[in-house]
Amino acid sequence: MQPSPEQLEFFAEDVSVTILPNFSLSRGQETAHCIGGDYGPFQPNFPSDVPLWLAMYLHRHKKCKIEAPAWMSIDRLQELYDQERSMAAVFQHVPYHYIEISRLLLMFAKDSFGSDFHRTRELIEMIRKVRFNKIDSGLQMLQGPMTVKLNNLSAIEINTIRPFFAGALDRFWKLAKMGETEEVPRQSSARVTQGSAESPVRQLRATVAA
Repeated sequence: MQPSPEQLEFFAEDVSVTILPNFSLSRGQETAHCIGGDYGPFQPNFPSDVPLWLAMYLHRHKKCKIEAPAWMSIDRLQELYDQERSMAAVFQHVPYHYIEISRLLLMFAKDSFGSDFHRTRELIEMIRKVRFNKIDSGLQMLQGPMTVKLNNLSAIEINTIRPFFAGALDRFWKLAKMGETEEVPRQSSARVTQGSAESPVRQLRATVAA
């Protein structure tokens, strides 16, 4: 079953990000106890790593500032974009949920990027487009027997091409089964023909022996 975009986004919310809290827990309670684990301790302006879902919850209630991940810096995104364009046959390494994470942060934590917000959003979109163009070009070139190797694809990119490969494998399986079905009658016919050819020889040998 193919996961929906909403499900992929839900999975992405488990990725760890760094926050700067502006609060502290009550005395004697050093960590926050959640279903997914214990997080903290939280002290004002002391960095703490938490899942993205918790970071967005605290940010929504004005309890923290979310630090933009290092890979979302302007310099790193520009470098990644240049590498993607210069190496048409290679996908650069990106975080598995880079599309979902960047969408959530750019939508709900704009203050994490300051004056770089618009350029960050632009670069993310440029990277996304050039990578999807690579995928599209690669799929159009597929023909005949081959081994397909796709490294460094993100969750949404894999989800996009999943129906194509699932359908192709299903057709290959059906063709293989058809080939096996045709092979059985051929082998049976060969055995019958061989048996018919040998029968007169056996009869002749029996007559001579008598």
